[in-house]
Amino acid sequence: MRQAIVHARILRETGQVTENGYVVFDESGILELGEGEYRGKDLDEKIDGEGKTLMPGLIDCHVHLGYGGLSPDTPEVEQGMAIAMQMREFLKYGITTVRSMGTKDDCDIKMRNLIASGYLTGPRIIASGQGMCITGGHGWPMNYECDTPDEAKKAARKAIYAGADILKMFATGGMATKGSIPNAPQMSEEQMRAVCREADRTGLLTGAHCTGIEGAQRAIRAGVRSIEHIPMDEETARMMKEHGCYYCPTIVTRYNIIHSTEPEYEHMRKKASPQDLEKKKAAIGLCLKYGIPICASTDSMGSLKNDGLTKMGESLVTELNIYHEYGLTNLQAIQSATSTAAEMLRLDQVTGRMKEGLQADLILVDGKPDEDLNALRNISMTVRGGTVLYKA
Repeated sequence: MRQAIVHARILRETGQVTENGYVVFDESGILELGEGEYRGKDLDEKIDGEGKTLMPGLIDCHVHLGYGGLSPDTPEVEQGMAIAMQMREFLKYGITTVRSMGTKDDCDIKMRNLIASGYLTGPRIIASGQGMCITGGHGWPMNYECDTPDEAKKAARKAIYAGADILKMFATGGMATKGSIPNAPQMSEEQMRAVCREADRTGLLTGAHCTGIEGAQRAIRAGVRSIEHIPMDEETARMMKEHGCYYCPTIVTRYNIIHSTEPEYEHMRKKASPQDLEKKKAAIGLCLKYGIPICASTDSMGSLKNDGLTKMGESLVTELNIYHEYGLTNLQAIQSATSTAAEMLRLDQVTGRMKEGLQADLILVDGKPDEDLNALRNISMTVRGGTVLYKA
């Protein structure tokens, strides 16, 4: 294996900074972290990171790869082409892991397998494949439709058979599906509990799309691990804390819906309100109050040209800046996209931290992101699994 060393300012996920540090790594993982001059054996590659910060690779915990699958007639080959292009965008923005939360035709699972086999390069994909919704419910073109607990259990087993890492449920309506009422409850608590039992049986993650309080509370009681989108109230926050739920805010997408002027997003603008952002801000405050872990998430959904409403890759920095504006410190925002996200994905012994023995998922940033999050827009190098996959 080729061993490499980076000399740079080292930023650990704990906030500890080593101004004159180095990291030695190869494809097996991070081999050594040190300070000052490296005195070990000769290495295959030396990377000069003077004036730059080396830190863990970023994680986006909620994306929809391809076109997102909301168009029922999108050919599978076009989905695959779009995802392949999106992989490059993620790497440009220092994202080394993504959690795909619903993609038509299980295209995210297929792309995950191609990357894991070495046929393509890209971030690590935690894939849901097709999600689960009621008949005609939110996201129905990319989901298994089910209306009873037994049907939900069967849908979960189909997703497991397809190779899903996470079982995605749609607890409420949503913005993107035409005709869907965003806050209206959809899947029942019993349906989601049946899915969670299948996930527990097979060791998989669970997550639920929730834009309304009743749907979110059903999901929490059912045992869902992560709650997506919800502009929570005090009671919901207490429930999330009690049940150990993680929160994926996806604020940048709601911001983009409200401010978009494109005709194709008119049906979403009609469902949105400027007060939605105030509710999201209040939700972040409740997370800080109750100690609910926040996981960086964008709900980005692109196209073949990556010109969708919320662009893949670059939207994550905007999301982190919003967290900071709403009350998180720079370090807390960074943790939401590194160590906290890895913990939610049960990858904390794999990635998300600067620690010997973990995978070498690293980014070299031109600047100091712990002092200014916008420095994350200036990625000089992205390393995933010990292999340099992007250089500016």
